[in-house]
Amino acid sequence: MNKINIFIVVIILWAALSQLTLLLGVDWLQYAKPEIEAGQWWRFVTGNFIHLNWKHFAMNAVALIVIYQLFSNLLKARALFLVFILSCLSVTLGLWLFNPSVYWYVGLSGALHGVLVTLLIVDNMTRKHILNNALLIIVIGKLVWEAYMGPLPGSEFVAGGPIVVDAHLYGAFGGIIIAACFWFRKYNINS
Repeated sequence: MNKINIFIVVIILWAALSQLTLLLGVDWLQYAKPEIEAGQWWRFVTGNFIHLNWKHFAMNAVALIVIYQLFSNLLKARALFLVFILSCLSVTLGLWLFNPSVYWYVGLSGALHGVLVTLLIVDNMTRKHILNNALLIIVIGKLVWEAYMGPLPGSEFVAGGPIVVDAHLYGAFGGIIIAACFWFRKYNINS
């Protein structure tokens, strides 16, 4: 099993274990604004791993596997893990700063938007591929739809609860920033 496969397995196992904590009535991992204000800062990352239910978890796990299948050879496991954590943080920091009325959040979809946007842009830096551009246009279209129309039809039913569409937007913006960091690192402006 290569390093990136191990990354995917670890992320999915962590999310499954986090979901078990919810089933046991323990919510100490979800993004919860009052608890974060009280000093429980780990929730900025761990809230992304808690889900509304098993259907919500499965939907995000499938998306993670699809993203992995598309970009498995693009980054080393350590870089992919960093992209993933930074995407998680971009979602929760975005919610913290720009959506003060959101008191709780669970799910990985916002971070997945960040990972996907990062990988699409980074892959496009090295090789221009029409699939990357098409997927990026689809993601942008989805974000515009959500900004004006709300969640995609049926997505709340499938997830089993409300969708915080701004999380997707913050993840995507985080992905753009992360990709820019890769670009600056590759093309050092001081050289």
